[in-house]
Amino acid sequence: MPPESTLSGSLATGRRRFTDLATSLPAWAAVLLVWTGGRIVSTFWLALAYPLIGRALPANAIWGNDHGFLTFLTAWDGQYYQQISLHGYPSTLPTDAAGHVTQNAWAFLPAFPFAIRMLTASTGITFEVGAPLIALVAGLVATFLLHRLVADHAGPAAGMWAVFFFTCGPLSFLLQVGYAESTFLALTFGALLALERRRYGLLTLLGVVAAFTRPGALAIPLLLGVVVLVRWVRARRGPGRTLDVFPVREQVAAVASGVVMAAAGVAWPVIASHVTGTPNAYLQTEMSWWVNFIGRVDFAPLTPWFLIASRWLGVGGVLIVVFLLVSYPVWLLRRSTRRLGTTTVLYSAAYALYIFAVSLPMASTPRLLMPLAPLFGSPELVAKPWMRWTFVTCAVLGQPGLVAVLWLLGPP
Repeated sequence: MPPESTLSGSLATGRRRFTDLATSLPAWAAVLLVWTGGRIVSTFWLALAYPLIGRALPANAIWGNDHGFLTFLTAWDGQYYQQISLHGYPSTLPTDAAGHVTQNAWAFLPAFPFAIRMLTASTGITFEVGAPLIALVAGLVATFLLHRLVADHAGPAAGMWAVFFFTCGPLSFLLQVGYAESTFLALTFGALLALERRRYGLLTLLGVVAAFTRPGALAIPLLLGVVVLVRWVRARRGPGRTLDVFPVREQVAAVASGVVMAAAGVAWPVIASHVTGTPNAYLQTEMSWWVNFIGRVDFAPLTPWFLIASRWLGVGGVLIVVFLLVSYPVWLLRRSTRRLGTTTVLYSAAYALYIFAVSLPMASTPRLLMPLAPLFGSPELVAKPWMRWTFVTCAVLGQPGLVAVLWLLGPP
């Protein structure tokens, strides 16, 4: 048996060789390698869960092993995307015996299922193939954009760490199932890069499509508004003190972009009410998912997190929410976090504010937080070896845990 010093030396040498190999590859090749490894690992864990869903959730066996692995990958929210892709949206909202709106397809935005419809109509493939395929390709695009977004500010090492946690972390299986998450992530990261490069036409296009892909795209025009305001104030400081040049033409382009994206961000509730003839059709549909957690309540912005925390944990739960509200901004303002760039930090604040203001914490909340993935590149998170290996361990072990919990015990 080799001495302990020899064994530790061999491990250290192995780590150095792996690091040398990773750093010797072109950035695109390293990102592709990590993404591919992540997809293999996620497929493995999903394949292990697949034959168990019929036993764990007999009522949902039709989405599981009785109908094939690809149908399993398009379960839960995927059933609504399939309904939209094949049949569109209902003109009448479903209601229960008491007249309350029940869960229906209007909670899901059209860009992802309509993209699947175009793919299936042009190629003849089925929804069960098309949905994961689009998600897979969009996830790859999102990964490359994430690396660029982080590496441009915090360096290539931080960019690769962000890529690793994004593609191999607990929620990385969402990059290859029939959900709209990866498409929304690709659009969001692309919009942030377009904003940094001041390409307002591209920013507007990506922001509008994102607004019809997943809720939360309003954070992009909010971010743009803050950026425009800051640049305008700096430009008004006068000759000799100007920190930023902000030409009138660019001001007009930026403001127009923000107005168009904001309008797109609030358009879907208007469309839902117009088509169904029901006021607040979209809001009522969204809140039908809240019933099992807090019963029927009237919606008030900035209250959902407090409602569920007090309902389930009492005063202690409210204090936890207050702690999060205080600690999150403090962490964003740390020097290490700010190395990710102003765009990433401001967007992380804007998007978190949106999630806090309108969403109820439930099983879907972790995936709603995926747009905050650029924060994984914060140098502070991987500053020391023990921190790196702690996060790596949590990432690797967290995915099978979440696959088991979300696919076998409840909806992801």
